[in-house]
Amino acid sequence: MNDPANVKDVSTMTIVHPAAEEIRVALSLAPRLTSLRGKKIGIIHNTKHMAGEFLTELERLLKEKYEVKDFEFYRKEHASVPIPSEVLQRFVGSCDAVVHGVAD
Repeated sequence: MNDPANVKDVSTMTIVHPAAEEIRVALSLAPRLTSLRGKKIGIIHNTKHMAGEFLTELERLLKEKYEVKDFEFYRKEHASVPIPSEVLQRFVGSCDAVVHGVAD
């Protein structure tokens, strides 16, 4: 029988983390809004399958049921591409809340 302790040819394997970002910053959640009435909601379309349909229905429901006043939209070039920091900053400055749409 082969005894693993007597193996002369040893191979090594390097495991690489596939994520592009390694820097982690601790963040806290934003305070919950007391109401959506009259608010502006940012909607980020991540381009995944069915995200458009989901976000269109969500927009309709937010208008009808929660009286959201306005929306700001951004469509990502691809689901795996991060949102540009200038877009995030624009949403932070102009929106009361943001929905990042995910669908498949």
